[in-house]
Amino acid sequence: MFAPLRTFMVALWVVCIAGAAVIASLSYGWVGWMAFVASGVIGLVLGVPLGIWSARQIKREDPLWPPRRSGRS
Repeated sequence: MFAPLRTFMVALWVVCIAGAAVIASLSYGWVGWMAFVASGVIGLVLGVPLGIWSARQIKREDPLWPPRRSGRS
């Protein structure tokens, strides 16, 4: 099943962290393809767990979020 909130939050976290890592590496003068690869890896490693955590936190904290369905139709 496709989870739109989780997918959106993971993508948002990954892109934001990778972008910040690219900016940091370029501002330190590390120019080259390895800066972009390292930033992508950092974004994936940190962004996926944080995106899943934030999606769960939103579902847990929002009183109007519908409860979990027991069966799938």
